[in-house]
Amino acid sequence: MSTTTSSTTSSVSATSTACGGSVWQIPTTDAACAAVVSGNMTDVMDDCCKNAKVTKYDNDCGIYCLAQGQDVDKLQSCITSKSGNYHDVFCNAALNATATATTTGSKSTSSGPSTESPATSTSTNAAIANQPISKSGVGLIALLFGSALMAVIS
Repeated sequence: MSTTTSSTTSSVSATSTACGGSVWQIPTTDAACAAVVSGNMTDVMDDCCKNAKVTKYDNDCGIYCLAQGQDVDKLQSCITSKSGNYHDVFCNAALNATATATTTGSKSTSSGPSTESPATSTSTNAAIANQPISKSGVGLIALLFGSALMAVIS
């Protein structure tokens, strides 16, 4: 029984080493949606992203595109409905946000580093104004605050 546990642990460890926590950080500040690469996710992204370039990142563990020609809500809904996986789909802007960058080339899936730059935004503070706080982020802040409060009270 311990042999089975050992082999399971080593396979999980190998997977987590190849795909780190960076997959949850979309490599752009412009309005975009991303997903963990699995199953037919590349085909789903190609379909849902319309004319936006689809790009892989974080050692091909993640894939994303800008919300060009559609808002984040429509893009996210398309990805989750066509992939059937809403746990591994995430976006970096409010649901009504759209990308400020315009389509700059032919659509293709790339596994290289992102060529998107925060400096390409046409609005100086657009990335800051449209950044929502995730539920997990609020939970983490609440947990830290609660821990600090309990330390003071004790």
